[in-house]
Amino acid sequence: MTTPAVPLLAQRAWGIAAVALVVLSVLPTLFVLLLAATVDEQYGWLLIPAFALLVGGGSVAMLTGIVGLVFAGIRRRGFLWPAIGTASGIGLVGTASLILNLGA
Repeated sequence: MTTPAVPLLAQRAWGIAAVALVVLSVLPTLFVLLLAATVDEQYGWLLIPAFALLVGGGSVAMLTGIVGLVFAGIRRRGFLWPAIGTASGIGLVGTASLILNLGA
């Protein structure tokens, strides 16, 4: 009799949550950029809190993906979604830091 396969629920959930956090943290910045480009330039000041949400959401997404990678490492399978979430969180924070560095 073989042992049943370990479910991939935990690491998949952490990975999908990380990807969802990245998407949800990018949306306010895109909305403010669209608003400033089409309606009025005076809405550009909203980029300050939107950019803070972008960096904070990317950091939380990166940590969430790392938790998923830990679960995947313990179970030795299911690395795809946590790796995508971690990489996208790192990419989001890295891009934001490059934008801040080039703007100064």
